[in-house]
Amino acid sequence: MTVENSGKEPEVKEHHQEETIDNHPDEFDEILQLAGSQGKYQKILVFLVLGPIIMVQPILTLNALFMLYEPDHWCYVPGNRNGADIDTWKKLTLPEDISGGNEARFSRCQMFTNDGNITTCSNGWEYDKTDYDLTIPSQYNWVCEKEHYATDALTLYAVGNCVGALIFGWASDKYGRRPLFFLMVFINTFFRAVSLFVPYCFIGFLTTQFIIGTAFPVLYITPCMIAAEISDKEYRAIIYSFAWVIWVVGMALLPLLAWAIRYWFIIGIVTTVPGILLFGFWNMLPESPRWLVSVGKIEEAAVIIQKIAEKNGRMDKVPIEKLNAMLKKAVKSHKLRENVGVWTLFSKPVLAKNTIMLTISWSMNALIYYGITLNSSNMSGNQFLNFFILAVIEVPSGWLGGYLVDRTGRRWTQVGFFGFCILAFIGASIGVTIGNQPLVIVSIFIAKFCVTLTFLVVYLQGTEIFPTPLRTTGSGFASTTSSAIGVTGPYLVYLGKVMPSLPYIAMALLSLFGIIASILLPETLHKNLPESIDDANNVGKDAKFWSYLPYKPSTFKIEDEKDTNETKL
Repeated sequence: MTVENSGKEPEVKEHHQEETIDNHPDEFDEILQLAGSQGKYQKILVFLVLGPIIMVQPILTLNALFMLYEPDHWCYVPGNRNGADIDTWKKLTLPEDISGGNEARFSRCQMFTNDGNITTCSNGWEYDKTDYDLTIPSQYNWVCEKEHYATDALTLYAVGNCVGALIFGWASDKYGRRPLFFLMVFINTFFRAVSLFVPYCFIGFLTTQFIIGTAFPVLYITPCMIAAEISDKEYRAIIYSFAWVIWVVGMALLPLLAWAIRYWFIIGIVTTVPGILLFGFWNMLPESPRWLVSVGKIEEAAVIIQKIAEKNGRMDKVPIEKLNAMLKKAVKSHKLRENVGVWTLFSKPVLAKNTIMLTISWSMNALIYYGITLNSSNMSGNQFLNFFILAVIEVPSGWLGGYLVDRTGRRWTQVGFFGFCILAFIGASIGVTIGNQPLVIVSIFIAKFCVTLTFLVVYLQGTEIFPTPLRTTGSGFASTTSSAIGVTGPYLVYLGKVMPSLPYIAMALLSLFGIIASILLPETLHKNLPESIDDANNVGKDAKFWSYLPYKPSTFKIEDEKDTNETKL
């Protein structure tokens, strides 16, 4: 998520000003201030429209993690058990297997023949039904030589994320936020419903997962972007924080639904239907007037701005003649800034270095976060409870992150918590090696807490490092690159089938790479947002490597005959 801020601080003109600032306002932000940039209209849009839209999304997009769960299984061996319990029967019919760890367990893929030889599961499998009656792997026997099928499906979904971020992200800038959002709702809902009927055809199922995956990035980004683009910069932070908290609420509801339903097909139906309900917001979610201005659609932008002004009780501030004149000026100003693109991120040495380091940090955050979420099904204990705790733990993590970044800075907060991630993953790898499952679970909870915090920091850095003309482009580039690297996430978890400690060792190494990238980024606390390419190329240019915090914000005073006001820069 990236907070887009294309505006500048308004120029202050008062008598007896001790220090002059020369920040000229963006024309559209001037219009927005007149119409109301954090009034009743914005609150209705955020809490009554954006809230339900975001809460539904994790239920709609993460349900496959439960439907593709691989329960414990073993070869079905026909015969008369003579009243023997399942453990006794396993001892008689199944060889022990120590592959994938040091602890011996009954083989999942081999059995004894009548003459004592070992063979594969020629009669099929039996499945543990403690948590589920049926999942896709247990119904279609995606186990043993087919156990990679679920991993392949999740990988194709991640590939779809990468492709969708590129194609539909561009389309959102080309054709508008609102139509692309509802197109993504349709793609996700329709093909997710289709996927429920095609698991018997593995290629068909993979195809639907790829198509579904293309819809997710823009599905999440566009409604947040619409809300952010009609609000001022202070309220934008509230929008993204609220969206994040609501996402956690939906994420915490998902395991409760899966636990209550137990059958993959019904889980799929129940979690897909809310996608249809999102079309009910067709008349409630507006197009971004900022985007309309960027493409010269003045009349449509004027209609939406007047609705904002009417709801905020500021119609007298934006008469149509004045509004049209200001919009035309904004369109003209926008056209002067169109000669930049992704390539511009690498046109200056410091900007290029910061872009590369931020992209690496972003990618490490995404891969670790995704890896922990996927690996929740491999943790001991109750899968549903584990997923629920991993979701709700993001709430205190986000609060602490918001507190620390304004006190210890962005740079060292991220470096420090990447370091805690390393310690947590070391603890998890030791715990899984010696068979101490409580140590594993506690370590993973700590790691999730830490990586959630570092992920919040990297989004903030994306806003503060990239210049205004490239803020969305730069963050989009980092996000797309992280999606491409995230394709390896399911296989990162799959390493646990080779050796249970390998995923944790790998994520500890990723955290180390995150530290290296983060420590090479500049500190941006108390810094003004870069407005030009040259400004961005100067971010951190003269900072000392071992510096803790940058200078504290300076102040200037505005005085008149009656009072004195102190304003922080």
